[in-house]
Amino acid sequence: MVNMNPNTLKMVETKKMESELKKQAVLAVLKELTLLNDPINNPISKAEICRKASVSKTFLYSYLEELIIPINEAIKKQNQKLKVITKKQTFSENSKDKLIESLKRRITELDKENKKLKKDNALLLGKLASK
Repeated sequence: MVNMNPNTLKMVETKKMESELKKQAVLAVLKELTLLNDPINNPISKAEICRKASVSKTFLYSYLEELIIPINEAIKKQNQKLKVITKKQTFSENSKDKLIESLKRRITELDKENKKLKKDNALLLGKLASK
């Protein structure tokens, strides 16, 4: 009673359409992350793309040409931008000392201004209370 020639054409066609929709979802997520251009808060990674597109990594790797290669290119571009962001400006000891002195002067100025404003505030509150 087993059908020796099952007609699976519709099933195969449906699965291909599902795969195509998933591929489009992955490419849309990749485009979204690329447009956000924020490697720190929205990194481009295979895991992040899989999570946002609701697909497995196995699905990604089954479409090497169509999905993995564009993702790897986007990751390379992002890593180049990240290297530029993370380069720190180096200071010499002398310039660090000058910066510290400048900041200390600024702190004392702000403390003086703060005390003056507190005094003025107290005077104004006194005048307001006497009315």
